[in-house]
Amino acid sequence: IFDRIAAVRKKFVQSLGIVMPLVRLKDNINLAPTSYEIRILDHIVATGQLEPDMLMAMDSGRSTVKISGTPTKEPVYGLPAYWIHPSVKESAEINGFTVIDPESVFITHLSETLRKHAHELLSREDVQGLLDRLKKSQPALVGDVIGELVPVGLLQRVLKNLLAGGLPIKQLGLILESLGESAPKTKNPVMLTELVRKRLSRSITELFKSDDGKIYAIILHPGLEHQMLSTLKQEGENIRIEMPTDMAVDLTRNIASAWKRQMEAGRDKITLACDSRLRWSLAEMLSRTVPQLNVIAYDEIALGVDVEPVETVNVVQAVNRMTDIEQQIAESAAL
Repeated sequence: IFDRIAAVRKKFVQSLGIVMPLVRLKDNINLAPTSYEIRILDHIVATGQLEPDMLMAMDSGRSTVKISGTPTKEPVYGLPAYWIHPSVKESAEINGFTVIDPESVFITHLSETLRKHAHELLSREDVQGLLDRLKKSQPALVGDVIGELVPVGLLQRVLKNLLAGGLPIKQLGLILESLGESAPKTKNPVMLTELVRKRLSRSITELFKSDDGKIYAIILHPGLEHQMLSTLKQEGENIRIEMPTDMAVDLTRNIASAWKRQMEAGRDKITLACDSRLRWSLAEMLSRTVPQLNVIAYDEIALGVDVEPVETVNVVQAVNRMTDIEQQIAESAAL
């Protein structure tokens, strides 16, 4: 298991561009024998359960039969699964189930948990280390951008935002070029992040493109998207959508249901695509309810790549309520 954790740390450098801190394994007599916890800075961020002498079988979306085993849930996405005896592995695979060993279950859970919390692991010292390495190959770029134009603290906030959005920061040179162009106009880290994301469109496209070259996305109904755009408000550094609480609840529930249906159908690169002006606010809104769902803007997708809508989310009653609110605002403005 230690060798596989070392491989995860190496993969993090290659895929995200950051060095993951050391991982320590400790026994805890307060836990059940088959349970485990994943902690960051001594805070529990994930839990799971393993059956050492069994295998986990997950329905890949192609199975039409049931198998004998103990029902459980896959720890990363919470999808239905079974702990099965190794003797029925071949039968399960023939019938369309994906079968993995418990060590792989844990390593995948650890990897995805650390990826989800990567922005919490990026310290000021890490950012300075990245700049020092880049300065050896691109000294003029680092010297021109970092300092009064883009302080290290502002760069750290932008990099954290990118990592929180599931994006790698290994193309630091390209990120600095974008910041050098945009920072004279704004020092808002949210706006700078969104501008950098557009510059990283090729990376975003490659990250979420399926094997057939398409991006499969959940989209918003055009009427709903238009109504949401009309209620965008900026408060300080943040941009948010002003909508009734029940509308927000309905919207997140419908998006979560759409995402779950697609995951159960075997699609593992599902995104939510929307207008670029809504992307940040929607991502913030969904970060607690559907943290695994990445939100991308249409103009963050490279030209020539097809976007295949797989679900269209609508909140009919909410749209009607929002229209009433807009009408009241218009009447007040007229008065």
